Amino acid sequence: MLKKPFVIFYLFIWITSCTAQKTVYNNPPLVLTENELSDGLGSFKTDDLPSVTPKIGLSLIDDATPIMAKMFKIALNDIEQNIVKNEVGTYFAAGRRYTDKVYTRDIAFAGILALNTIFPEEMKKSLMITREVRGKLGHKVSAEHVIPEINVPWEVISDHEPDVMAQYKTNSYTRRTDDVVWIWAVDDLFEKNPDIADWKWFYTTGKENFERFYDPWFDPKDGLFRAQPTFQDIASNGGYPKGMTIADCVLLKGTSTNCMYYKAMLAMANAAKKNNLNDEAKNWLVRAEKLKKAILKELVLPDGTLTYFKDRYGKVINNQHNLGTAFAVLFDIVEGKAAKKAIDNYPMTEFGTPLIHPFLEGGKGDHNAASWPFCDTFFLQAKEKADKKDHTGYNAAVLARTMGTKLSEKRNKDWGGFGSFHEKVVLPSGLISGSGQQLWTSAAFINICLRANLVNLKTIN
Repeated sequence: MLKKPFVIFYLFIWITSCTAQKTVYNNPPLVLTENELSDGLGSFKTDDLPSVTPKIGLSLIDDATPIMAKMFKIALNDIEQNIVKNEVGTYFAAGRRYTDKVYTRDIAFAGILALNTIFPEEMKKSLMITREVRGKLGHKVSAEHVIPEINVPWEVISDHEPDVMAQYKTNSYTRRTDDVVWIWAVDDLFEKNPDIADWKWFYTTGKENFERFYDPWFDPKDGLFRAQPTFQDIASNGGYPKGMTIADCVLLKGTSTNCMYYKAMLAMANAAKKNNLNDEAKNWLVRAEKLKKAILKELVLPDGTLTYFKDRYGKVINNQHNLGTAFAVLFDIVEGKAAKKAIDNYPMTEFGTPLIHPFLEGGKGDHNAASWPFCDTFFLQAKEKADKKDHTGYNAAVLARTMGTKLSEKRNKDWGGFGSFHEKVVLPSGLISGSGQQLWTSAAFINICLRANLVNLKTIN
C-alpha cells in the first residue's frame, strides 16, 4: 500500500498531465499535438516558430506542451508590442496594422479575456484613456455620421471620417455604438485587482457615460438599446444585409450589444454598492432586470436561438451572431436548458466558429463569412458553461493555426507574417487574414492557457 506522500505525489503528476492534455486536439484535418499544428491547408512544428523573449516574467507550468509554451511567449510578445506611449498616454493598440489608434472594444475585450489578469496597470491606464478620448470627442462627427433620429448635440467637424481619426485617434461615436463594453472591462479589472481599483472614478464616469452617450439610444417602446452588434463595423465588410445605410446599422437593436448593456448595468450596481449608494444600486438592478426581460421577449427566435439583430423597423432576422449567443449564455440571460438550446446547434468548424450563422446573403466579407479567434474564445467559454464539456483543445487548435499555416498573398508583410497571432480567418477557405500581433487574438490565446490552468502566475514580475 502506498504511503500518503507518494499518493499525493502521483496525484499531482496525474493532474498536471491531464491539464497539459487539455490543449491537445485530434479531429482531422485539424490536429494539435505536443509539437505540431496541422490542418487542411498546411502545418508547422514548434521549431518552425520564432523564438521571442517577452519582458514580462511569466511562464507556463513545466508540464505544458512545447508548442503551447512557445506560442504563449509569442502571445506575450505580441501584447507587449502593442503598448503605445505617446502624447495621449500609455495604452494598448489593437494590432500591428492599427498603429496608435484608440479602440475601446479591442482594449476592453482583450482585458476581459486575459490582460486584466496579467497586465492590470496597463489595462487601467488604457481604459481610462478611452474615456478621456471619448469624452473629448463627444458627439463631434464627420458629416455622414449624424443620426438625426437620436437626440444628442451632433457637431459636424469634417466631411471625411479619416479627419476625425487623425485628430482624435478614434472614430466618430456613430461607428462605436458598442462603447459600453468598457464598463464590463473595468468591473472585471477592479474585481480581480482590488489594490488598483478606483470605484469612485468608475461609478462617476459610468453614470456620466450612460447619461451622455447611452441613454439617448434607448428605445422605451421595446426596452432595448439601439446599437450595432458589437465590433461589427457599420455599412462595410459585409456584416449587414445589402443596402443598409449607416443609420440602418446603428438604429437596429443588436443582441450582443444589448447583452453588454445588461452586463454593464450589473457592473454599475456593483460600483454603486462599493460607493455605499445602495438606492442607486437597486435602481441599476431594476434597469438590468427590465432589459433582460426585453432581450428574452424581443431577441429570442422561436427555436430558442438568439437573433443577430432586430432591425430599426422591428423585423427580427433569423441569422445568429456568435457573440450575441455567447454573451447571453455567459451573462445568464439564458440559463440551463435554454442556454443549451441557444448554443448547441451553432457550428464549430475546423477554422473556428462563423461570426454570423448562416452567412448573410452573398456569403462574403470579413464581418460576415469569417471566424475571428477572440470571438471563438468567448463563444467556447459560453459553450463550456452550457454543455459542461471542455473545449480548450479545440480552442487552442483554432487559435494556434492563426500563426499562419497558409497566409493570404495579399496581406502586407508589415502587418506581421508567419509566427504571430492574426486577426481573422476567411470562411469557408480558412485562409488567415488581417493584422499580425493582434491584441485580442493574443489575449484569447492567453485566456486558453489560463482556463487550462497552465499559467504559472507566481512567475509574473
